[in-house]
Amino acid sequence: MPYLIIAHDHDGKDAEREAVREAHRAYLASFGTKLLASGALLADDGKTIIGGASLLDTEDRDEAIRFEADDPYAKANIRATVDIVPLRLRWWTGSFDAAGHRPSKAKV
Repeated sequence: MPYLIIAHDHDGKDAEREAVREAHRAYLASFGTKLLASGALLADDGKTIIGGASLLDTEDRDEAIRFEADDPYAKANIRATVDIVPLRLRWWTGSFDAAGHRPSKAKV
């Protein structure tokens, strides 16, 4: 069952975020298809970054915790709060699976 990781950032960390942005992107890319989705959380203005969310396809909560803790944004103390919760992924790209989809385990 994938884990949804939702992180809210400290205010005023734009410069710190920009300084490690490329390292953050490279870190995310290193997870390949195991990282199902990831992106910035935005304020109501649709522009200001207030955090991020990722969906990691793993059965191991400790792996999800390590994923977040080893992220360059976490190491740069940009994150104020982080929630890591299992997500039963029943709907995925328009199809339902009662047991829950495992996209990174799908045969290609």
